[in-house]
Amino acid sequence: MRLVPLVIAILIPPIAAFATEIREFDLKTTAQLGRELNRVSQLQDRGATNAVRKRAKQTAIDALKNRLFKIHYDYLVLDDPDGSGFLVYALPTKPGEIVMGGQFRVTVSADGGKAERVDALSRSLLFSPRPPKGMEGQKPLTVSMSQIVSNKPLETCVYTSLHDKVIVSVGMVNDNAKVWAFVGDKIFEMTPQMMRQMEEDSKKETKR
Repeated sequence: MRLVPLVIAILIPPIAAFATEIREFDLKTTAQLGRELNRVSQLQDRGATNAVRKRAKQTAIDALKNRLFKIHYDYLVLDDPDGSGFLVYALPTKPGEIVMGGQFRVTVSADGGKAERVDALSRSLLFSPRPPKGMEGQKPLTVSMSQIVSNKPLETCVYTSLHDKVIVSVGMVNDNAKVWAFVGDKIFEMTPQMMRQMEEDSKKETKR
Protein backbone atom coordinates (compact mmCIF):
# COMPACT_ATOMS: atom_id res chain seq x y z
CA MET A 1 0.00 0.00 0.00
CA ARG A 2 1.26 3.47 -0.86
CA LEU A 3 0.84 6.29 1.59
CA VAL A 4 1.54 9.20 -0.78
CA PRO A 5 -1.83 9.33 -2.61
CA LEU A 6 -3.73 9.29 0.66
CA VAL A 7 -4.61 12.51 2.49
CA ILE A 8 -5.79 11.81 6.00
CA ALA A 9 -7.75 14.47 7.87
CA ILE A 10 -9.24 13.88 11.28
CA LEU A 11 -10.78 16.94 12.89
CA ILE A 12 -10.22 16.84 16.62
CA PRO A 13 -9.91 20.02 18.70
CA PRO A 14 -6.50 20.51 20.35
CA ILE A 15 -6.49 19.21 23.91
CA ALA A 16 -3.60 19.24 26.37
CA ALA A 17 -1.97 15.89 27.03
CA PHE A 18 -3.22 13.94 30.05
CA ALA A 19 -1.73 11.02 31.92
CA THR A 20 -2.17 7.77 30.05
CA GLU A 21 -4.57 5.10 31.32
CA ILE A 22 -2.52 2.13 30.15
CA ARG A 23 0.97 0.75 29.88
CA GLU A 24 2.73 2.33 26.88
CA PHE A 25 5.62 1.29 24.66
CA ASP A 26 8.02 3.14 22.36
CA LEU A 27 7.34 3.07 18.62
CA LYS A 28 9.86 0.32 17.86
CA THR A 29 8.32 -1.97 20.49
CA THR A 30 4.81 -1.06 19.36
CA ALA A 31 5.64 -2.10 15.79
CA GLN A 32 7.28 -5.31 17.01
CA LEU A 33 4.26 -6.25 19.15
CA GLY A 34 1.91 -5.52 16.25
CA ARG A 35 3.91 -7.81 13.97
CA GLU A 36 3.88 -10.54 16.61
CA LEU A 37 0.14 -10.20 17.11
CA ASN A 38 -0.41 -10.66 13.39
CA ARG A 39 1.95 -13.65 13.22
CA VAL A 40 0.55 -15.39 16.30
CA SER A 41 -3.06 -14.77 15.19
CA GLN A 42 -2.40 -17.11 12.28
CA LEU A 43 -1.23 -19.99 14.49
CA GLN A 44 -3.60 -22.64 15.69
CA ASP A 45 -2.36 -22.39 19.29
CA ARG A 46 -2.41 -18.54 19.27
CA GLY A 47 0.92 -18.54 21.14
CA ALA A 48 -0.17 -20.85 23.96
CA THR A 49 2.57 -23.31 23.07
CA ASN A 50 3.29 -24.92 26.46
CA ALA A 51 1.82 -25.41 29.92
CA VAL A 52 3.05 -22.07 31.30
CA ARG A 53 1.75 -20.08 28.33
CA LYS A 54 -1.58 -21.94 28.52
CA ARG A 55 -1.74 -21.02 32.21
CA ALA A 56 -1.02 -17.38 31.30
CA LYS A 57 -3.90 -17.47 28.82
CA GLN A 58 -6.30 -18.85 31.42
CA THR A 59 -5.10 -16.30 33.97
CA ALA A 60 -5.92 -13.54 31.50
CA ILE A 61 -9.35 -15.03 30.76
CA ASP A 62 -10.11 -15.09 34.47
CA ALA A 63 -8.88 -11.50 34.92
CA LEU A 64 -11.16 -10.30 32.11
CA LYS A 65 -14.30 -11.95 33.44
CA ASN A 66 -17.30 -9.61 33.12
CA ARG A 67 -15.19 -6.98 31.33
CA LEU A 68 -15.44 -8.13 27.73
CA PHE A 69 -17.93 -6.93 25.15
CA LYS A 70 -20.56 -9.29 23.74
CA ILE A 71 -18.55 -10.57 20.80
CA HIS A 72 -16.22 -13.48 20.09
CA TYR A 73 -12.65 -13.01 21.37
CA ASP A 74 -9.39 -14.64 20.36
CA TYR A 75 -6.68 -14.84 23.03
CA LEU A 76 -3.09 -14.37 21.87
CA VAL A 77 -0.06 -15.01 24.09
CA LEU A 78 3.11 -12.98 23.47
CA ASP A 79 6.34 -12.58 25.37
CA ASP A 80 6.43 -9.41 27.43
CA PRO A 81 9.02 -7.08 25.85
CA ASP A 82 10.43 -6.28 29.30
CA GLY A 83 11.92 -9.79 29.27
CA SER A 84 9.79 -11.32 32.00
CA GLY A 85 6.33 -12.82 31.74
CA PHE A 86 3.71 -12.53 29.05
CA LEU A 87 1.27 -10.20 27.39
CA VAL A 88 -2.08 -11.86 26.69
CA TYR A 89 -4.33 -10.02 24.26
CA ALA A 90 -8.08 -10.45 23.98
CA LEU A 91 -8.95 -9.42 20.43
CA PRO A 92 -12.60 -9.22 19.32
CA THR A 93 -13.39 -10.77 15.96
CA LYS A 94 -16.42 -10.81 13.65
CA PRO A 95 -16.41 -12.37 10.18
CA GLY A 96 -16.44 -9.79 7.42
CA GLU A 97 -15.84 -6.87 9.80
CA ILE A 98 -12.78 -4.80 10.69
CA VAL A 99 -12.89 -4.49 14.48
CA MET A 100 -11.05 -1.41 15.73
CA GLY A 101 -12.08 -1.31 19.38
CA GLY A 102 -12.84 -3.61 22.30
CA GLN A 103 -9.32 -5.04 22.73
CA PHE A 104 -7.73 -5.83 26.10
CA ARG A 105 -4.14 -6.53 27.14
CA VAL A 106 -3.25 -8.46 30.30
CA THR A 107 0.27 -8.42 31.71
CA VAL A 108 0.90 -11.85 33.26
CA SER A 109 3.73 -13.02 35.52
CA ALA A 110 6.53 -15.30 34.29
CA ASP A 111 4.94 -18.38 35.92
CA GLY A 112 1.68 -17.65 34.14
CA GLY A 113 -0.28 -17.54 37.37
CA LYS A 114 -0.76 -13.85 38.20
CA ALA A 115 -2.41 -11.04 36.27
CA GLU A 116 -0.21 -8.06 37.11
CA ARG A 117 -2.35 -5.50 35.30
CA VAL A 118 -5.26 -5.28 32.87
CA ASP A 119 -5.29 -2.61 30.18
CA ALA A 120 -8.41 -1.78 28.20
CA LEU A 121 -6.99 -0.67 24.85
CA SER A 122 -10.20 1.18 24.01
CA ARG A 123 -13.37 2.15 25.81
CA SER A 124 -15.86 0.84 23.27
CA LEU A 125 -16.43 -1.84 20.66
CA LEU A 126 -15.79 -0.14 17.33
CA PHE A 127 -16.24 -1.39 13.77
CA SER A 128 -15.13 0.27 10.55
CA PRO A 129 -18.00 2.02 8.72
CA ARG A 130 -19.89 0.00 6.14
CA PRO A 131 -19.16 0.84 2.48
CA PRO A 132 -21.49 3.42 0.87
CA LYS A 133 -24.37 2.35 -1.34
CA GLY A 134 -23.16 0.88 -4.59
CA MET A 135 -19.88 -0.30 -3.04
CA GLU A 136 -21.25 -3.06 -0.84
CA GLY A 137 -18.78 -5.87 -0.27
CA GLN A 138 -15.75 -3.77 -1.13
CA LYS A 139 -12.98 -3.57 1.42
CA PRO A 140 -11.94 -0.06 2.51
CA LEU A 141 -8.43 1.17 1.83
CA THR A 142 -8.35 3.17 5.05
CA VAL A 143 -10.07 3.20 8.43
CA SER A 144 -10.00 5.96 11.05
CA MET A 145 -10.60 6.26 14.77
CA SER A 146 -9.94 8.44 17.79
CA GLN A 147 -7.84 7.18 20.70
CA ILE A 148 -8.37 8.30 24.29
CA VAL A 149 -6.72 5.65 26.48
CA SER A 150 -3.11 6.35 25.53
CA ASN A 151 -0.81 9.20 24.51
CA LYS A 152 1.18 6.88 22.23
CA PRO A 153 0.23 4.69 19.25
CA LEU A 154 -0.97 1.18 20.10
CA GLU A 155 0.22 -2.16 18.82
CA THR A 156 -3.36 -3.18 18.02
CA CYS A 157 -3.39 -0.52 15.28
CA VAL A 158 -0.31 -2.11 13.72
CA TYR A 159 -2.04 -5.48 14.00
CA THR A 160 -5.22 -4.16 12.33
CA SER A 161 -3.24 -2.67 9.44
CA LEU A 162 -1.34 -5.92 8.87
CA HIS A 163 -4.20 -8.33 9.55
CA ASP A 164 -6.90 -6.51 7.59
CA LYS A 165 -4.55 -4.99 4.99
CA VAL A 166 -5.77 -1.43 5.48
CA ILE A 167 -4.19 1.90 6.36
CA VAL A 168 -5.22 2.93 9.86
CA SER A 169 -5.31 6.57 10.94
CA VAL A 170 -5.69 7.49 14.59
CA GLY A 171 -6.34 10.88 16.18
CA MET A 172 -4.86 11.19 19.67
CA VAL A 173 -7.48 13.02 21.70
CA ASN A 174 -5.27 13.40 24.78
CA ASP A 175 -2.10 14.41 22.95
CA ASN A 176 -2.80 17.73 21.26
CA ALA A 177 -4.80 16.06 18.49
CA LYS A 178 -1.77 14.41 16.89
CA VAL A 179 -2.62 12.05 14.05
CA TRP A 180 -0.74 8.81 13.44
CA ALA A 181 -0.95 6.59 10.38
CA PHE A 182 -0.23 2.86 10.36
CA VAL A 183 0.79 1.31 7.05
CA GLY A 184 1.51 -2.33 7.78
CA ASP A 185 4.14 -2.24 10.52
CA LYS A 186 5.27 1.30 9.63
CA ILE A 187 4.10 4.11 11.92
CA PHE A 188 4.01 7.74 10.76
CA GLU A 189 3.16 10.90 12.64
CA MET A 190 0.99 12.93 10.29
CA THR A 191 2.51 16.38 10.74
CA PRO A 192 0.91 19.37 8.93
CA GLN A 193 3.95 19.47 6.63
CA MET A 194 3.58 15.81 5.69
CA MET A 195 -0.17 16.18 5.09
CA ARG A 196 0.40 19.19 2.82
CA GLN A 197 3.05 17.28 0.87
CA MET A 198 0.73 14.30 0.50
CA GLU A 199 -2.04 16.55 -0.77
CA GLU A 200 0.31 18.12 -3.32
CA ASP A 201 1.52 14.69 -4.46
CA SER A 202 -2.06 13.50 -4.75
CA LYS A 203 -2.96 16.46 -6.97
CA LYS A 204 0.04 15.79 -9.18
CA GLU A 205 -0.95 12.16 -9.65
CA THR A 206 -4.54 13.19 -10.45
CA LYS A 207 -3.30 15.43 -13.29
CA ARG A 208 -1.30 12.62 -14.91
